[in-house]
Amino acid sequence: MEREVNNMWKEVLKNIEIRLNNQRTFDLWIKPVKLLDINEHIVKIEIPNSTFEKSFLPFIGILKEEFYKVFGFIPEFEIVYPSDFSEYRREDALFEISLNPEYTFENFVVGPCNQLAHAAALSVAQSPGVAYNPLFIYGGVGLGKTHLMQAIGHYVKEKSKAKISYIPAEYFVNEFITSIKNKTTHIFRNKFRYLDYLLIDDIHFIGGKEGTQEEFFHTFNFLYNNRKQIVLSSDKPPKDIKFLEERLVSRFEWGLIVDLQIPDFETRVAIVKKKAELRNLSLSDDLVFYIAEKVKDNIRLIEGILNSIVAHLKLLNRPIEKFLIDEIIETLYNLKRDEKKFVNLKKIIEVVCEYFGLTPEEIKSEKRIRNIILPRQIGMYLGREMTNSSLTSIALEFGVKDHTTVLHACRKIKQLVEKDRNLKDLIEVLKEKLNEQ
Repeated sequence: MEREVNNMWKEVLKNIEIRLNNQRTFDLWIKPVKLLDINEHIVKIEIPNSTFEKSFLPFIGILKEEFYKVFGFIPEFEIVYPSDFSEYRREDALFEISLNPEYTFENFVVGPCNQLAHAAALSVAQSPGVAYNPLFIYGGVGLGKTHLMQAIGHYVKEKSKAKISYIPAEYFVNEFITSIKNKTTHIFRNKFRYLDYLLIDDIHFIGGKEGTQEEFFHTFNFLYNNRKQIVLSSDKPPKDIKFLEERLVSRFEWGLIVDLQIPDFETRVAIVKKKAELRNLSLSDDLVFYIAEKVKDNIRLIEGILNSIVAHLKLLNRPIEKFLIDEIIETLYNLKRDEKKFVNLKKIIEVVCEYFGLTPEEIKSEKRIRNIILPRQIGMYLGREMTNSSLTSIALEFGVKDHTTVLHACRKIKQLVEKDRNLKDLIEVLKEKLNEQ
């Protein structure tokens, strides 16, 4: 069988050679192509490298036509390079971020606030790339976006051998930056373009990152055109994501957009009961209703409360009373509030560098090029706005000469913010990210 396929492939190449009637063109751009695998209508071919690919792509149409004449079906080509064919096939690399075993469809409590989102997520898990592609889920913190995304992952992993990757958008950004630095963008592309499912959490994180958006645009097109399922989540709908290119907004709206709303009291009661059951925690209806009444806008907080109750019960042998629940809730809310307040200069440098694709060493260097000067000045401005640090302390942290440089930067950014709406929005995005840390 293998020999027969190889002979048929040779016939395809021979037909193309005759059709081109140009030996040099054939030897350069067709002869090096190798047939690796045929799986239904997906044909895997190997080419030398990414440089070769740019000149090879115009011949794809001819290759499809001649392939059809010999094999009898129109192929969908998957292109790989010699160095990374085995890498992207590795099963242990498909899930970049581990899945929470609790986040399954069976453990997701369905109510009026999330019924459509749940049904859509289950549908794409069962029938990828058919009706809802992409599926875009949005909603506030702790309302179930990550649970649904990972539920899809669990379902697909259990029911099929499909290649799937679930990652936060930040991971995609960092991987892309690393691939540029290491000159391995071809490996990066194959890693994400030859999947059956690509699930990305917090896609709003790519807003304003032009290079990443360009790369994701092509990855999206490749997967979509090959009918592979794309699932995205965000804290807001596509059109409201700041600094997201219009062409991406348009593509995100091609499929189905569903939102997750704050659950009503009855749904919250069901959620508390389900999550308590998963922890083998027995709660009276009175206590269940009490927790559901106290926590209205963040389901993730319910998990924290129940985990704390279990800890107090097992480690301290404390009885479960409303007083204990109040104590736990107050502690969790205070921690959440204190975390938002704690912003220091190191954190500002970290967030600014991450956003602009720089290293702390670069932003603290003496380089006077625009792509470093502006982020440095923004960082110093945020340091002045969001911390109690003195001008001298900011100067030392950012590696500038003295406090007058910091003062100049703060004045300049303040003036620009008043005139430039985009820069104002950018500052707000960075402030939000710092408050979320």
